[in-house]
Amino acid sequence: MNEIVVAPIQLEEAAYEPTGGDPLIRRNLAMLGHVNVRLNVVLGAAELNVEKLFGLTKGDTVALDTDLDAPVTLQLDGKPIARGQLIAAGDCFGLKITEIL
Repeated sequence: MNEIVVAPIQLEEAAYEPTGGDPLIRRNLAMLGHVNVRLNVVLGAAELNVEKLFGLTKGDTVALDTDLDAPVTLQLDGKPIARGQLIAAGDCFGLKITEIL
């Protein structure tokens, strides 16, 4: 049986020092300003069993787990980014932002 012996080696630790050059990504939004994103406002949630879900009919009410005056959550790609209060914006709902997360 041949035995292979491996000698340990010492690796030199490389120190990271910022060079002060241009960043990889610039914070200039001019390149992204035309990109549209979709925001969602989450009012609350409800939990019910499948029997009740399938039994829902027009005019039924589903109570949410949120108080009427509680802030709602603004989400971008499913992630919360802000909170605020619902307001009337003409004939639509709007969101007055009260907190950036």
